[in-house]
Amino acid sequence: MMYTSFMDQISICPKCKNNIGPTDFFCPVCGYKIVGGDASTSLFKQISVYLLSLFLPPFGLIPAIKYLKQGDDKSKKIGIVAIVLTVLSIIISFLIFKSFMSTYTKTLNGLNGQSGGYENFSF
Repeated sequence: MMYTSFMDQISICPKCKNNIGPTDFFCPVCGYKIVGGDASTSLFKQISVYLLSLFLPPFGLIPAIKYLKQGDDKSKKIGIVAIVLTVLSIIISFLIFKSFMSTYTKTLNGLNGQSGGYENFSF
């Protein structure tokens, strides 16, 4: 009985058509990767990918590309949303940085225009 249930769990390698055991991560004959190829589309995983794309923009591209390479439509949609969030986050970060630098430059120019006695100070 145990032998039959074990045999039911054996699958066939899609590349070389040899038998693969239930605990094999790679095909023992050709080395084809069996486990871990597909990215999860669970709600928790989607939220984590979206947050990564939003708060660490360049790193959000890595899972986004992985999802785009998947065959199903749901994974491709997750990848597209992650790329859009990454691009938006980069644009928003750039605009915030530009605004900060503009304010900082105006403040420095205002300080340079005032006579605070710094020009006579030497090191």
